[in-house]
Amino acid sequence: MLHECLLALLLASGGPSQAASDAARAELEACAVRIEELKARGETGAELERLLWRSAELASKLEGARADAGPAASVPGADELRERADAARDEADRLAAELAAVDVKLQDARRGDDSVQRAAVGGAPSGAEARIRALHATRAELAARRARALAEADRLEHEAKAAEYEP
Repeated sequence: MLHECLLALLLASGGPSQAASDAARAELEACAVRIEELKARGETGAELERLLWRSAELASKLEGARADAGPAASVPGADELRERADAARDEADRLAAELAAVDVKLQDARRGDDSVQRAAVGGAPSGAEARIRALHATRAELAARRARALAEADRLEHEAKAAEYEP
């Protein structure tokens, strides 16, 4: 399904730098195929995350080229809106994986940090407390980005349903 979304994006985009756009489209297509393979096998990890990041960069690049070329000739159809919703859900999944990694780092930092106990009895705070605060801030930012991605996916899905019923 992601493959179809990216293909629709590729077909819809065009711009002044056709050679660069063609190269980006080809790379995006290759990323989409590899992402689908990894997801079909249920694999997660660094390679999937790297591919998701790269495909998002390429999609942004292609959308930017399309925006530079001028306004779109037509309103996106229900299928394209669903594909965009799928892409937003993929981004939310990637952010959820990052959240899980930050949670693990937080747990590790807490286990190795006795300054919380020292602070409770009046001791001086350690540098680890600053790291824990930074990890909490990172976690909050990732959670907010994930919530926005999920909200965008829901909005696009609703638009797709509405587009089905328009004449």
